[in-house]
Amino acid sequence: MATETLKLITGIGEPLRGRLMLYNSLKMHFKEVRIRRNPKCDLCGDAPTIDRLIDYEAFCNVQMPTAAQARLTDGVALEISAPELKRILDTGQPITLLDVREPHEWDIARIAKARLTPLSSFETFIPELKPDEEIYLYCYKGKRSMTALQKLQERGFKRLKSLAGGIDRWSQEVDPSVPRY
Repeated sequence: MATETLKLITGIGEPLRGRLMLYNSLKMHFKEVRIRRNPKCDLCGDAPTIDRLIDYEAFCNVQMPTAAQARLTDGVALEISAPELKRILDTGQPITLLDVREPHEWDIARIAKARLTPLSSFETFIPELKPDEEIYLYCYKGKRSMTALQKLQERGFKRLKSLAGGIDRWSQEVDPSVPRY
């Protein structure tokens, strides 16, 4: 990012406008991801409303569950691995797969058969769900899906699992055609 800043200040080189460069120093891999501009974005859209640094957790209203809460409830694991979820999806058994990321993330990558139910408006989707159905949730890395899982538990839902490592782990372990970001 420092290099990009210098390119913008000096007006030389080709800035990464509309693109993001990912760098894995352990593997010496570079990956370029195209990002579509959102004209309604609060930070960089046509009428930005964010003009200073914010507290991320306060802004997103996300609280990470404790390690004990994240792993077990009444001795039942609340997380599922990407390969396990793939096996379940391949069987064709009826499940509900919920993606609790935001629409701009959904536009970048998603798991087939998933339904977008952003955590920011998750409460509005809960009445559409059935407490007796098997529900699997995922997000980017697993934090938001655990928060959504807790919200469902509070309302009596029992058959819940969160994808450990989220869509990022899915892309690494199951389907590399799903873009990582």
